[in-house]
Amino acid sequence: MKICNTFMPTFFTALGLRFFMVMYDIFHEPLHVHITDNNKKLCKFWIFEDGKIELADNKGFSKVELQKISTTIIENEFLIKEKYEHLCKEVNARANYKKKR
Repeated sequence: MKICNTFMPTFFTALGLRFFMVMYDIFHEPLHVHITDNNKKLCKFWIFEDGKIELADNKGFSKVELQKISTTIIENEFLIKEKYEHLCKEVNARANYKKKR
């Protein structure tokens, strides 16, 4: 779906989930990743400048699922940051990393 790819680009898929960002957020919030099962579950993790992550919001994922998701984010941090910085350049936005927890 073109709208999804343009306004909510996917970083990658894993665990049967989509890890993505919302383009509007690139101008208004520090780096984070949204994760969905494309059904009813959705969560958001902040990615800090030092590489640590923190759950920002969760709707429907269990603690076990969130642990698997957080491990997957950490394993793919370089890819997420690389794609994020590329998208920032495409729209003339400054990469913004959350600094404090």
